[in-house]
Amino acid sequence: MKDNPNYSYSLSKSGDVFIIRIRNVDNSSSAPSKVDISPVSCVKSLAKKNDNSDVRYIFTIKDCKVAKPFTLAPAKGTAYRLVLDYIHNEKASAAVAKSNKNQNSNDIKKVNSSQNDKIDTAIPLKEYERKLFIEYSTVSKDGIRSMNAKNAVIYNQKINALRNDYELAANQKNKSKKETVAKVDDSKKKKNADVEEEVKETIAPPVPVKATPISRPFVISVDAGHGGKDPGAIGKRGVKEKNVTLAISKALVNYINSNPKFRGNLVRSRDIFIDLDKRSDIARKRKADLLISIHADSVESGSSTARGASVLVLSENRAQRENGKLLKNKKDSKKLIGGAGEVMDQSVGNPYLATAILDMSSTNSRSEGNLLAKEILSSLAKFTHVRKTSPIKASLAVLKAPDIPSLLIETGYLSNRYEEIQLNQPNYQKQIAYRIYLGIKSYYEKYPAKKIKSRVESYTRNHKLSGYKSVTVKKGDSLSLIAKRNKSTVSEIKRINSLKSDILKIGQVLYIP
Repeated sequence: MKDNPNYSYSLSKSGDVFIIRIRNVDNSSSAPSKVDISPVSCVKSLAKKNDNSDVRYIFTIKDCKVAKPFTLAPAKGTAYRLVLDYIHNEKASAAVAKSNKNQNSNDIKKVNSSQNDKIDTAIPLKEYERKLFIEYSTVSKDGIRSMNAKNAVIYNQKINALRNDYELAANQKNKSKKETVAKVDDSKKKKNADVEEEVKETIAPPVPVKATPISRPFVISVDAGHGGKDPGAIGKRGVKEKNVTLAISKALVNYINSNPKFRGNLVRSRDIFIDLDKRSDIARKRKADLLISIHADSVESGSSTARGASVLVLSENRAQRENGKLLKNKKDSKKLIGGAGEVMDQSVGNPYLATAILDMSSTNSRSEGNLLAKEILSSLAKFTHVRKTSPIKASLAVLKAPDIPSLLIETGYLSNRYEEIQLNQPNYQKQIAYRIYLGIKSYYEKYPAKKIKSRVESYTRNHKLSGYKSVTVKKGDSLSLIAKRNKSTVSEIKRINSLKSDILKIGQVLYIP
């Protein structure tokens, strides 16, 4: 292998099948499928299965411990090597164990003859030494302990044996502790390895076939979240959000382009970083009727219980803040699609009318986004778990466009070990994309092509601003005076100019029918 192999493994509940999956194998179809197996090996048979660029090796085993795969770094002129170390279990290795026991009989006898099994290493060695000294010594009249020559010889033998036994007992305790920790670690590793086999392979959805679009198709921009220097969330298995979102986005555009009424495009088609503020600008330049941003969620605490897809739409507070910025920056407002920018450009000198146009455009966009979000959630719920059955309102920069219905789809949680595996499966990615497409299709069929452009143009036609007389408010003017002077009514002037009060400002431009 050219690159360090990406693999996972698991053991069946019966313990007689060991499976290892190797991902992204170059020329996976030509990967080895047979090996010579010794008659005395605990491995009985081997089968190979290909899954696109992944390869699964299925070993039938007997009297084997769980294999411990490891990789060997390439030496000069070689590639990475993945090694499976199969070891006979206790039953099959009894003869070896017996031989080792004979070879180490002297050491075993030494341990058996000692008293280390009666020593509690939780008690300090000095306590044992003190008791031994008291046992072989006596107290004289002056209160000083001493021992005779015979006891001194025995004491020296006993104290040396005690210290040796205490050391052996301490080593044995540490060994047992390490073995316990190792068993716990192996259990955790096995549990995590079993997850992959518990998460079944997803069935592939229908294959999209690109269709020739109609003359004026419904344009949908798909934004793959994160990218380049920004990986997004990263799962415990190393799955990166930026790769998941790009794969789902590409599949979604393929499904969109299979419908002649639609035309899809990608905000980013490769692993590059695009500033959040520029993503809606890119969609606007492509005359998008919808903007859908694809993401994968994660919990900062690392909890693996949070799961499910969700759809987010722009909150009203964030929409108002963004509209305020646009009203201050006329250059940005002129870029708005659907006729909103053109109408706002005509409202120079009339900030009230500009505000009304922008509010209408923004409100319509968020309304359409909510309708679309509900259809997509309904479609996703038929395939996978959804976190919330209703759209979630959020303050997100990618959704700020007041002229394009926009929403953000969290396709699942990379912090959830099950969903991380699912989101990394090509067929699961395609199924998510297919379900999103069905939601878009349902939305389009229920609310046929009511584009913002047609609404704003209708608003412009109804007001016929280009044919209205314009007057500039001067000192001493009031609505009643202006109405009387121009043979109109206060209510009509307020309606035409979207005025909410009778208060006027000097220099304000009003349109008179």
